[in-house]
Amino acid sequence: MYKVLLVDDEYMVTEGLKRLIPFDKWDMEVVATASHADEALEYVQENPVDVIISDVNMPDKTGLDMIREMKEILPDAAYILLSGYQEFDYVKRAMNLSVVDYLVKPVDKVELGNLLEKIAGQLGERGKKSQTLSQELDEAGFVSYLGDKENWWIGLSKEKQGSFTIPYYVLGQDWQIFISGQPLDGLVVTPFEAPYQEHFERWKLNAEKTLFYGSVNLQQSESLFAYYEPIYRVIIQGNLNQIVEELNLLEKVVLENTPRVPITKQLFIQFVMDVFHLFEHLKADDLTDIVKTIHVIQSFDELVPYIKETLTSFFGQYRMNENVVSVLEVIGRDYQKELSLKDISKALFINPVYLGQLIKRETDSTFAELLNKQRIKAAQQLLLSTSDSIEDICYAVGYSNLGYFYKVFRKLCGKSPKAYRKQVETIL
Repeated sequence: MYKVLLVDDEYMVTEGLKRLIPFDKWDMEVVATASHADEALEYVQENPVDVIISDVNMPDKTGLDMIREMKEILPDAAYILLSGYQEFDYVKRAMNLSVVDYLVKPVDKVELGNLLEKIAGQLGERGKKSQTLSQELDEAGFVSYLGDKENWWIGLSKEKQGSFTIPYYVLGQDWQIFISGQPLDGLVVTPFEAPYQEHFERWKLNAEKTLFYGSVNLQQSESLFAYYEPIYRVIIQGNLNQIVEELNLLEKVVLENTPRVPITKQLFIQFVMDVFHLFEHLKADDLTDIVKTIHVIQSFDELVPYIKETLTSFFGQYRMNENVVSVLEVIGRDYQKELSLKDISKALFINPVYLGQLIKRETDSTFAELLNKQRIKAAQQLLLSTSDSIEDICYAVGYSNLGYFYKVFRKLCGKSPKAYRKQVETIL
């Protein structure tokens, strides 16, 4: 069975997961729990596990810091992060660490189950692949064999050919890696040069990218998150036409950079999640099905059209009232100003009470709640990207009372602005 380690400083969380999640359904068992990061690190040094489910916010050391250290011990394990609130900055760092997924507490039982099912499948395929390689010629073996020879070529094909072949399972398909003394027909056929192990790892990465994107940018890719943050600011304004335009921009940027395939898929999953958070009445199962489909898509030519079709279908089914869209646009654009539902309703020529009812019905939030969410999001960005004082940030995002700002921030983020900034700084 696959071994699972649970890490959370809240005893009820680890016990709740053990009781509520049927791990044996996916051939898994919880072999240990840890109440803090150092305890977990000490455990895995002597007891390797396959899956780690960890809280982000723990005393002394965050879940992200723990995973960064743990990956040196267990590079092939699957990691899942849990957090008390959805925070893009943590998601970004989790993606950089190749974390399988980032779930928000309270954890949805179905969503976690689907994720564990995917992980079990990946672990199973990895085991099959390892078994096949050991029956024929393992990677280390052929790299060692080629160490004192020259003029070899490496490539990818559906059939066995060349001097050596190694079965290679990637993006849901079976391929053959071939080694030959001359260039043969195939994909990603290149000279195989020393240092062979390093070249081989780089070649496999480019082979996966070629299959997914159709071509590869061999230059060092820029960080996509620098592009995504302004896209996120457009998403939270709720303008559907602009959201589709930003999706087109994201598609262009990804094709120009061709990042690792898991990073691209996670980035588009984040895009879908951020868009769907605009619609409070969205069912968790709807989002889970979309995420599962994105994970199994085998090419970029399939990925973006699927997301566009899904969003178009969703928007058509749940099209938001135009007046509510206008309110969201005002909040997204002018949140730092003194805004009131009365003034906005006057500009829209609509009764303020009726407009408030529309907002509540469409978003499951009041006007004041939406405004606070936007202001706190902006404050989080300033806390991360500037050295401005907390008082200056309070006034910059539209609050006139520092005490009220602290109260709202703590309610939405689970900690004070000072603690938030300090915690994030420890991750950087």
